[in-house]
Amino acid sequence: MGAGTAGSPQWPPSPTVPSTLVLLVVAACADGLRGTGAVAAQTWTTQPDYRIDAPGDGASGFGRGSYLRVGPDGTPIVVLDSEPVDYTATVWRILVFSPDGGPVLHMGPDDFPGDPGAPWDVRAGESGFRVKHRDRAAWYSYRGGSPGETVVLPRGFAHTISVVGGGFLALADVPIGHSGGQAVLSVADADGARTPDTVAVLDTRNSILSITLGDPRDPRQGSTTRYSGQDFADNDRWWMDAETGSIGIVRMNGPPGVAEVFEILATGDTAWHRLLPLPTVPLSTERAERAVADKVDGVRADAERYGLTAAQLRSLVEEALHVPSHLPLVSAVVATASREVWLKTRKVEDGLAVWYAIGRGDDEHAPRRVLVPTSFRLNDAFGDHVWGFSRDTSEPVRILGLRLVPRSP
Repeated sequence: MGAGTAGSPQWPPSPTVPSTLVLLVVAACADGLRGTGAVAAQTWTTQPDYRIDAPGDGASGFGRGSYLRVGPDGTPIVVLDSEPVDYTATVWRILVFSPDGGPVLHMGPDDFPGDPGAPWDVRAGESGFRVKHRDRAAWYSYRGGSPGETVVLPRGFAHTISVVGGGFLALADVPIGHSGGQAVLSVADADGARTPDTVAVLDTRNSILSITLGDPRDPRQGSTTRYSGQDFADNDRWWMDAETGSIGIVRMNGPPGVAEVFEILATGDTAWHRLLPLPTVPLSTERAERAVADKVDGVRADAERYGLTAAQLRSLVEEALHVPSHLPLVSAVVATASREVWLKTRKVEDGLAVWYAIGRGDDEHAPRRVLVPTSFRLNDAFGDHVWGFSRDTSEPVRILGLRLVPRSP
């Protein structure tokens, strides 16, 4: 099956991959550390280099929802400092720093025209940065001031980007509890004058856990459905790129130990495709049992209201929970300023998280294997540095720049 052509979603939503190629990759790369026909990846580690504290009193540091991107030459650093207050409100500001922590720009909600609401993300360019809200995206100079180019985004989609040259790339809005596929759409204009074309379909199976509770003795009393994320979700991971007008997809539910990485343009054409062997981590019986117990505890009060026994409740949870033999290969995907894709695996080595980095469009060379502190949330990378936030709960959240260094044999 193909990745999908305009107007015709296909299942499974994947580029054409000869089965013999899959078998060759798996056989040649059983240890998960080799690329197709390539030698084992060089392993890198990190050293602390830069640290940027949040401006102000610094007592709590950057917010829990904060996100950063670095410029295309590795500087400056654009930060969306965001702290959710509740389900309806978020405190936020946009901050720009030089790598050594020098302040470049500080903008709050009052510096943005209208009432755009909290931004969804930021992107750093050479002379300015883009801020994306739910219904618009605008460029701002690093000197501040009024917005430059502003694009109104079409409504009614789960996620949308404007594509250079016109049009939009969007994810179809999927109702809660839906499982199966989520369409990637090419949208011609903001007013929806033309029906969107489907250029790909994301595999969303095993992402949402749905438990329906009701009285088995009296169905007329109705029921309650509780939704949450699956603990061991292996649905597609993805990223979007406005500059290339593309969506990148990482698929994990194919051959064991192999992630499928590909990028599809708004035209529906596949820009590149790669099968990447990665290390597998078995899902222990103990961890699976903890997940079942946690879900049971979470809905116990509702279950008791409907008269469900402990055995009946456990049976419902076990039926709804996706429990694979191994943990999903990838837990995070970051498309970086260095034109690489970084994939965080479930592997932990010497207390460090194991990441793999491949060049976008590279379907041949071995990936870089990078050991990163588990107390670090990686957001971007450029050159010999990775950038992100500290996750040490005993200290304020800080921005960290870690230098990449080859690991000694």
